[in-house]
Amino acid sequence: MRIPATIALVLTIAFTTAAQAALPVYLWYEPEWFEGVSGNFGYWSGFDSSKPKGSWGIAGPGIAAEFSQGGESEWNSMGVPAAETSATAQRNITIPRAGKYRVWVRYYDHRDLTEPFTIRVEQSGKTVAGELGVKPIVPRNDEYQLYWGFSFGWGSVDGQLDAGPATLKVVVDKAGQAFRQVDAVLITDDLDYVPQVREKPPFNYFSAYRIHPGDGKAWRGQMSKAGDSWKRPALGGRDFSMWVTGASDAKASPNLAQQSLLDYYYDAAIPRDLTALFPKQFPDKQKTPLVNWPGYFPGLYLGVTPDLSPGSPIRTFLERTKAPFYIMTNYANPQYTDQTGPATYQALTGVFKDQFLGYIHGEATGTLTVYPSGISLQGKTRKQFIDAFIADLKKQQEAEWSKFYKTPVPVDHWDKGIACMSCDTIALAHAMLESGRQICAYEIDGTNDNANQRVAFMRGAARQYGKNWINYASGNFGDSCNYFSQNPAVPRGAPSWFHSRYAITDGVDIGWYRKLYYLNFMGGASAIYWEQGLHNQWIKPGPGEHPVQLSPLGRATEDFQDFVTRVGDRGEPYTPVAVLLSYGHGYERVSNTCKAFDVYTQGTNDLELRELFSVLWFPAPIRASAPITPEKQSLQPSVFGDIFDILVDRPNRLDALKNYPIVIAAGDADLTGATGKAVLDHVKNGATLVVNASTLRRDANGKVKMDDYGLTLLGSRATFTAWSPDGKESLEATPFEVENVELHGAKPIIWADAQTPIAVRQKVGKGAIIVTLVPHMIGMDERAHPALPYLMRTLTSGLMPVEVLTPDGDPSDGRVMFSINRTKSGYLVSLYNNEGIDKTQNGIARVDRTKVANVLIRTREDVKTAKEHTQPDDLTLEKDGDARLLRLSIPAGEIAVISLTK
Repeated sequence: MRIPATIALVLTIAFTTAAQAALPVYLWYEPEWFEGVSGNFGYWSGFDSSKPKGSWGIAGPGIAAEFSQGGESEWNSMGVPAAETSATAQRNITIPRAGKYRVWVRYYDHRDLTEPFTIRVEQSGKTVAGELGVKPIVPRNDEYQLYWGFSFGWGSVDGQLDAGPATLKVVVDKAGQAFRQVDAVLITDDLDYVPQVREKPPFNYFSAYRIHPGDGKAWRGQMSKAGDSWKRPALGGRDFSMWVTGASDAKASPNLAQQSLLDYYYDAAIPRDLTALFPKQFPDKQKTPLVNWPGYFPGLYLGVTPDLSPGSPIRTFLERTKAPFYIMTNYANPQYTDQTGPATYQALTGVFKDQFLGYIHGEATGTLTVYPSGISLQGKTRKQFIDAFIADLKKQQEAEWSKFYKTPVPVDHWDKGIACMSCDTIALAHAMLESGRQICAYEIDGTNDNANQRVAFMRGAARQYGKNWINYASGNFGDSCNYFSQNPAVPRGAPSWFHSRYAITDGVDIGWYRKLYYLNFMGGASAIYWEQGLHNQWIKPGPGEHPVQLSPLGRATEDFQDFVTRVGDRGEPYTPVAVLLSYGHGYERVSNTCKAFDVYTQGTNDLELRELFSVLWFPAPIRASAPITPEKQSLQPSVFGDIFDILVDRPNRLDALKNYPIVIAAGDADLTGATGKAVLDHVKNGATLVVNASTLRRDANGKVKMDDYGLTLLGSRATFTAWSPDGKESLEATPFEVENVELHGAKPIIWADAQTPIAVRQKVGKGAIIVTLVPHMIGMDERAHPALPYLMRTLTSGLMPVEVLTPDGDPSDGRVMFSINRTKSGYLVSLYNNEGIDKTQNGIARVDRTKVANVLIRTREDVKTAKEHTQPDDLTLEKDGDARLLRLSIPAGEIAVISLTK
């Protein structure tokens, strides 16, 4: 194990301190995920929020008041009205060791009003408790107190706690003068630590990224290359397209039947407030920016009841142009007649069968009223539930289509739906394709976490099912959105004091919007659909007289489209690591209910996935706990880069595993039966499997004995407070448990002490199985064990054909977000600097131009030339033995896409 000199000094100091006092314990909880939270609470919703309901309700996601204060922790919080007198949210927890603790709570403190509630930690007849909300914790003239009348602050209660099980409760037992809203709870024995805003404390595993990885090749199997069968299917005959909703009937465009596609896109581009000025400014359609880009597909809006009867203008247009098209359904309740309805359905399934791309369902699984209900949980596993959930959705959608089109519509018309959800996107990505749909999709705004992780789910699902994924593009930042019109799309002022601001300087920063284009395109998306439409790409500035011109969004779009044309072959994202989940995992942190599939409370498998993803996308956990900006919250770098795809354990869809040298089986993924055989065969052929002991099936005596894994789990555990990556040097840790094992073939590779392994490796055929022995690889603080980052850093070291490193040649520290695409002629390296842009939900972003990101690209591939494509420039490669080096500086908020050509 090699540790850089500067970091070695830091670690030496830390170990000296640890010898005198154990590492502090930080237990961070999101109470909106507790038992006892149901329904919703919104102070801004008026009279309904004043009614007691007998329980805490989900109080987020936040709006202007929350976002202006940095946002809620992890997107949501919980609340009750002032009149509530009986509400309890609770969760079983474990106190890792005895001692004096401070219980911190982040909640809303109202100016000159009380908002009483009690925080309680109950333990074997002993209780640490205190009432909060009766004394101010924020100065009464704090900026947010003056602006909103309330502001988030941290209150605390001290007490002595024993090691062992406990129950944490947040209790309301009396009315208050103002609503109660609780966001986060921190229990710590570090009495000097004071939490700030929504920032999380320095969890123990953060420091493990400072340790240089070991020899990954020695741990891996013989398989080293990924993606032999990856081939993204064309969508509408194209590798990539952008979707434009335009006129859907002759009322909107009297000449629709005679229009060319250029006419259609030109009309779709005209802002509603510039209908007279736009044609004067741009009389020549061929020379009008944006509208003549060749990569568009047209779309209709179901809400205006587009008539596809024989001879109708829109049908004539589509028949003549032969353009692939889609239909957007948001809020649509079409009013077809007994003649036009059946004729439109017949057209979609007949003459336009191969031309019709599908229905865009924005933030929904289906049309207006399609939402699952009445599904019993009785006796159902999550897998059984998701199967019933999809069957219920399909049945409801069948009835809705039949009602809309006034003719019987078979259930398989469901397959034409494209669910573009923001919440529950990743919980349902694979299920949508399993259900028969041809495209999966996602939407993300500036408050949703980790777009990169969502891309990994979309891409993994599409690759596993041989289908497509797309992005539903939005300029939303919580309750506000960019709209480049003369007047705000939603009026501002007193009627919108708490909610919904849509105007020129509202919403995300333009850099974020631009980066999402590149992230999705380079990540493998087949299309981007615009929620705000093509007309939002234009503006007439004021005051004074100025020409109609591209809006900030339009400038970013033009730049991106030029790039797409210029770069040509984008290749396939090179992602050698598959994370295999149960197809009933239900994991989703961006949830309106804070329950898996909106019904299941959080379990240990959910916590395992949360922490695994935190490790794989580190430093996302640090960035995402800072005050929300779109770059901080949803554009998350990873020290590993974009190297992960998410797959599920559908036995009939496991051929996809053959593309991945490394497979991580996580949560309650099934490794028995046909799935287990497919995974084991893949390992024998040279792959590496990583699996936690908790995933292995035990016998009636609690034991696991499997020759393939080279060990026996004995059904008992021991507790430790140190670990060793090399079996020699001991590193302090917060308390954690380890499964006791007997080894019969497997070799320790990470240790708790000289006799106790944390991870073991078993050679199987040409491959290897690595079993981790800390339950779920989380410590007693419910955070990732520090051995997990070290394991992943080592396992992936030397795996990628192109490496993105620090300027000193050390492994990436997450200073840039990056991905690698393999092309016919070499590689494309995409680099994103997400530092230096500070954007509130209302206002123009501030740019700190000192936040330059310096990186080193290294490859041992035989590349001859290098070129940057966003601002085209030939680059100079350096030679370093058998390696080629490229040194780059990425300006604040900028993107670079580098081709390395063989």
